[in-house]
Amino acid sequence: MNRPRTVQDVFDALAHDRIVEPARLRAFAERHAPADVASALARLVTDGLLTAYQADEVGCGRASGLWLGAYRVLDRLGRGGMGQVFLAEHSVLGRRAAIKVLSDSLRADPGARRRFVREARAAAALDHPNIVHVFDVDMAHEPPYLVMEHVDGISLQAAVARAGTFSTGEAAAVGVQVADGLAQAAAVGLVHRDIKPANLLVDRRGAVKILDLGIVCFTQETHSRTCGPAVILGTLDYLAPEQAEDSAKVDARADIYALGATLYFLIAGHPPYPMADIRQKLAAKRGEDPPPLNRLRPDVPAEFAALVQRLMARDPNERFAIPGAVVAALHPWAQPAPDYPGRLFRPSSDSTAHDRRATDHEPASDPLPDTLCIVKPPARRPAAPLDAPVGPPEPGAPGPTEELSPEHGTETQGPGSHAALTDEILVPPAGRFELPAALRTAAAPAAPPAPAALARTGIRTRAALALTLVLVVAALVTALTALIARAVW
Repeated sequence: MNRPRTVQDVFDALAHDRIVEPARLRAFAERHAPADVASALARLVTDGLLTAYQADEVGCGRASGLWLGAYRVLDRLGRGGMGQVFLAEHSVLGRRAAIKVLSDSLRADPGARRRFVREARAAAALDHPNIVHVFDVDMAHEPPYLVMEHVDGISLQAAVARAGTFSTGEAAAVGVQVADGLAQAAAVGLVHRDIKPANLLVDRRGAVKILDLGIVCFTQETHSRTCGPAVILGTLDYLAPEQAEDSAKVDARADIYALGATLYFLIAGHPPYPMADIRQKLAAKRGEDPPPLNRLRPDVPAEFAALVQRLMARDPNERFAIPGAVVAALHPWAQPAPDYPGRLFRPSSDSTAHDRRATDHEPASDPLPDTLCIVKPPARRPAAPLDAPVGPPEPGAPGPTEELSPEHGTETQGPGSHAALTDEILVPPAGRFELPAALRTAAAPAAPPAPAALARTGIRTRAALALTLVLVVAALVTALTALIARAVW
């Protein structure tokens, strides 16, 4: 549809696409006589007939796109590589919902569509107050969309950026609820695989909700891979070491690790391994423990710091075996301050969670961590024989390293919830990336040359030396003969 050029064009678009009820639109036209399109849209927003987002879409000629099935779109809550999340209202029931819409570039991608349906089915298997409910999915609609429970809240990532780090009691209160939701997921055989602050919402009552089941795996399925065994799924800052080894062979303990890393972020203001270099981050995750929280925050009890360290134990066998045990361990510490969660929703960033000023560890903005798809290097090929032809590799031959590429997004609800990046699409990045040697589980050492090959190589080398010597002697004889001939003449 073309952009409206006159006020009447605006009214016609609103009536044709049923954005505003005819009676309310007629009443508006009788009360106001806006001079141009911009003033008409501004007045419609002021009078509550349109939201600011709707006015922008109508002004751009996209009024028809404000409908998704029976839902009228009110606002955009977040966006990312996978698509966008909108706040919408059912035209008959009046119920508000969050609707995730698959992006234009992925609508023809079978993998993205399967993942979309997988998320809906996984959520349908769960009915828990700490997990965002999914009500419906429509893959036949263009664009495909998924209808979710709308949470009037904020992501934990945005909460720390806005209001500062959490106290021990606040972090524990969050952890109890997340672990409770994970216990329900584990009971039906689901592993989330992407627990992180950006995928956890806290509402104005303090209830915490787990969302984004896009890369969930089913522990009882024999064909539960969404990618090959050499692909790492998850968010580097929060995934467990064993998830970096094989993302398909994980259980509830991987989610427990991610919960521990999330609690670490809430208290420290940064992930457990904050270095920017991916290789260093992966190596540190496998080989060393992060600094205890009580070293970064003296107000954190040593016992609670040790509890978080246990959640993040590098060996899965040293963690709690089930999320229910985490609930019991965190519950005695769950004593948030009286102004929680209200302080998270104040315009000011001042925090009364603890008596201290913000530290350098606290983020100044709200950059969301990437959910990455990393392809491990393939096995090294045996060394080529010395007589092998030299030249570029054949088309399609694997190189010495593979690429890592963040591409899709996990869209979230709430303020500051711009999408984190996600998985399953490989695109060439600006630089090359190679996993540390400790993580190259697929790599094998080059095979040594066989004895027969060595013998053949030695024979060829000696023959070449002999031929060279004969040629040199022949050249000397020729030169000497020429000199004698000149002397005689």
